[in-house]
Amino acid sequence: MTLSKFDSLSPELIVEISDYLDGCDLYYAFYGISLRINTILNQHCHRLHVSFIRISKIKFDLYCNLILPRMSAHIVSLKLCGDNSSTPGQLTLFLTRFNSLASVFIKLESFKLIDYTKSDVEILVPHFSMLSQLKCLSIGEYKRLMPFTIHTNELFNENVILPISLRSLAFPYEISNEWIQTSSITTSFVEQLHVHHIHINALYSFLQRFSYLKRLTAVIIGFNQNNLPVENNFQSNIILHKLQYLNVNITQQVLFDDFAWILRNLTELESLSLEALNPDIGFLEAHRWETVLPAKLSSFRFDLTMTLPTNPDHLQLLEPFKSQYWVSRCWFVQCRLRDRGRFFRLSTIKSPIVTILNWPDDEVLLDSPSTTVYSNVTHIELWWNLSKSAQAICPNVRSIQFYGAVNDQNEAVHPNIVDILQNSSLEHIIINDNLPINHIRFATILYKSSNNIEMLTCSTRWLLFMLEYKQYEWICLLTIMRIRKLVVNSDEHVLSFTNLIAFCRTFINLQEITMKMETTEDMCFLLNTLENLTMANIELPNIVLSNITNNMRLIKDNTILVDFVIRKQVTSLDTCKLILWIGSRYNSDLARTRSDRYLQHPIIHQYMQ
Repeated sequence: MTLSKFDSLSPELIVEISDYLDGCDLYYAFYGISLRINTILNQHCHRLHVSFIRISKIKFDLYCNLILPRMSAHIVSLKLCGDNSSTPGQLTLFLTRFNSLASVFIKLESFKLIDYTKSDVEILVPHFSMLSQLKCLSIGEYKRLMPFTIHTNELFNENVILPISLRSLAFPYEISNEWIQTSSITTSFVEQLHVHHIHINALYSFLQRFSYLKRLTAVIIGFNQNNLPVENNFQSNIILHKLQYLNVNITQQVLFDDFAWILRNLTELESLSLEALNPDIGFLEAHRWETVLPAKLSSFRFDLTMTLPTNPDHLQLLEPFKSQYWVSRCWFVQCRLRDRGRFFRLSTIKSPIVTILNWPDDEVLLDSPSTTVYSNVTHIELWWNLSKSAQAICPNVRSIQFYGAVNDQNEAVHPNIVDILQNSSLEHIIINDNLPINHIRFATILYKSSNNIEMLTCSTRWLLFMLEYKQYEWICLLTIMRIRKLVVNSDEHVLSFTNLIAFCRTFINLQEITMKMETTEDMCFLLNTLENLTMANIELPNIVLSNITNNMRLIKDNTILVDFVIRKQVTSLDTCKLILWIGSRYNSDLARTRSDRYLQHPIIHQYMQ
């Protein structure tokens, strides 16, 4: 479409188009075409959505300086990244330029922060209460029921003042008796809530504070020492009428009787999804569920995995789930064995809530001849024997981890597996560190996979093996063409000197990198050579940086980077990370002068003398 044709579109159609575009991209592309277009954007496009997730620093600076001030009054949705992302420092820069969110984004209804640290949330907290139009607040990104591992030091065990307008809230709370006692909440109109940790004996009192709540997702954990027993927190004259959907991850410390006490009071509950690893035995017993499930419950999904040294008899547990009570409600339960029966998973068959599915060579995804669609699955793990089919369609897979025990590089890939590899959503290949597939198998997978694959995770040892053998040059060439993001897991091997040159040649098109290095010289050589990098996460020995007081000065003096944000994170007693979000660079010429920053690394300098 030419500019003149776009200029002739009706205002209603341009507004319709704006609903499908990021607000900043919309203004960047079309503002200034004509006075008419400018008028339509300013006076008719009143509900704009802006996302700064995975944005380059150059574009971020451009949008913040030139675009956002022009359209801020029309923004209803805003997404930002914290310091745990590939754009560290983004939130700090954003709040520096817009130090009062409430006065700049006066119509903001939805705010989302992903890949955050607790410090990120703490600097945001003072802004929340002033956002009077805010209806949806999400701290974190939740693609599954709940993560199994949560860092408790990143959680808030005190109440945070939030606007009364909120209807949907996802916040890193740890709900305990102390939270209940210090909370100033008397009435909340929140209808959908996502909380990280709730102590089982604080759950009921917590729910009373959110009397309009309809949906709750949370990890339920055991008692904390200062809490009263569960039954002492209940009042017989209070019924939780509103809660209709409950999605929980149950930890080992939670007893079934305590959870049942809660469940009996949720008289309006229509849907229950539950996930647990090595739960209390009561969660595996059908007859105990039958006595506590609410009468209005129409959807019940669970996934219970047992990996203890001594597990109960899975056959005895499965049989009661075949009774008329379960069959009449279409709640079909299966038991899948793992590791030759050592472990087992008891779960409902329809609409599984797990997102990680293992397919070892002696197992199919379902004990059924029919093919099942798993729309919730975003990550799967595939073993070496890709010639075998799993009876599953996973249309939304984003990442696959490959295991390579005794793999045969000449073995064909089953058409069903090829279909999974060619999903347009697939973008990330992970090579298992302990049982990696060989490099020819990797090349076969990459060749057969979706063109959207751009990210590779592997070990340093596996990577070096590919770089050092001449017969694998064709695989390196294929990697150059496809991979834009690389995560190199630390092991006893480290890239340095001659293999660093081979690495940079193979990954010359990288945009993001996470890896371990030995020296600041190696790091600077990498930053100078990979000129497409927008993010670098480099792990270094603490001793290397012990005498450096200004990390920004280190990068400015030894690289071609001009505009960047740098963060230092201490990861252990011996190591730390330097995380860079990279903007513009100096134009460079390798042959220009001996003082060029490229020539400062020993790997180049020793041959130039």
